[in-house]
Amino acid sequence: MKKSKKIPFSFKLFFTFLLLCCFFFFILMLYDSKIFSTVIEISHIQSKTTANTIIDTAVQSTIQDLNITSSDFFIEKQQNDTVSVNTILINSFCSTVSMAITKGMEQIAEENISIPLGVITGIEMFSNTGPSIPFYLKPMGLASVDYETSFTAEGINQINFKIWINVAMDIKIVNPLRSETMSVSRKIMLVDTIINGTVPERYMTLGNG
Repeated sequence: MKKSKKIPFSFKLFFTFLLLCCFFFFILMLYDSKIFSTVIEISHIQSKTTANTIIDTAVQSTIQDLNITSSDFFIEKQQNDTVSVNTILINSFCSTVSMAITKGMEQIAEENISIPLGVITGIEMFSNTGPSIPFYLKPMGLASVDYETSFTAEGINQINFKIWINVAMDIKIVNPLRSETMSVSRKIMLVDTIINGTVPERYMTLGNG
């Protein structure tokens, strides 16, 4: 019987080097291809979803911690039919929400979010297959939270009164091949109510014709 020849170590080393070169070449091709663009787009979607979840959680937890309802954000005076914003409360609310969002983003920054390469096929059965590309989300400064109001006439003696907060922040998406900054903004309604006033004894409308 003939003895099997052992593969020289130098050949094994060359074969390993060749595999590494092919792997890095594949990574470079992936970086410049439409596939990588798809991965980036998916990372944007997941990043916004994660950020929106943190924002919603921060708003809900702040409402619970302060034990408030939508009617607490405005002051209605029946004597002279006026409505005003409870500025002390809403400013405190915005500040607390901003800190809660920033804290939530700092916690998520310690964890990586992975995108399986199977997702780029668009086929659901392959969406969780293949190696994963990890990326991290890092907050870029404090989240900006402020409020706006609007008054809209809804009839002779009714006004639609609204208060909402505008949330804006920048987050940095970091993965092994690239990093970029993305802006996330949300508009969250706090008050949307109809305020009834006094019905006048006489009124008239002006219009064309």
